[in-house]
Amino acid sequence: IAIRRRAMGTSQVAAAMALGAQLLRARDPAFADTLARKARAAYALGEEFPGVCQTAPGRAPYFYEEDNWVDDMELGASQLFALTRDARYLRDAVRYAEREPVTPWMGADTARHYQWYPWFNNGHHEVWRHGAPDEQQRMIAFYRQGLDAVVARATNGFRIGIPFIWCSNNLMASFATQAMLYRRMSGDNRYRAYEQAAIDWLFGTNPWGISMVVGIPERGTYARS
Repeated sequence: IAIRRRAMGTSQVAAAMALGAQLLRARDPAFADTLARKARAAYALGEEFPGVCQTAPGRAPYFYEEDNWVDDMELGASQLFALTRDARYLRDAVRYAEREPVTPWMGADTARHYQWYPWFNNGHHEVWRHGAPDEQQRMIAFYRQGLDAVVARATNGFRIGIPFIWCSNNLMASFATQAMLYRRMSGDNRYRAYEQAAIDWLFGTNPWGISMVVGIPERGTYARS
């Protein structure tokens, strides 16, 4: 059972509920209002109790060792700004972005299980969507810094620079996602080949020739339990 009292979990709840309130505002205003109220409350709880709180594994042989939380607060704040247009949430989001411009696994040789979940910072993209031009340029630069760190390690024939750990395909998908968002935000295609290499790896261009996506390709070789 995961214990989620601190910023790491409450801000993720805040982001999800704020997004839900935006999506349901026209169809179900009463429920959207409830989500909005709970989103603000969850975010406030994260502000009151900053930091991480590990999961309780029970009988599991491991637990999720998440070490970062400011990226979660950034995402929560940016979604609350999108919902409320309260400028203080955007200021918070930018402040949290500056505290962790690059997700720490990027450029690292290894990482522990779920240490840097959710593996890339979507909050930077949300700040870019809603921020002023100078804030947008900072978010682009933060994404570029992380991509550069991974590409600098991608010296093998597969153009892959992520740490090879348990759940490394999550890192692969996250790198490709960040590269795609960077490309759309900036118009800069410098990482396009590495973005595609990560996608290709997931679908079979890897040392095993096996797609990591169950059922795709339909008549191909993919992972099975």
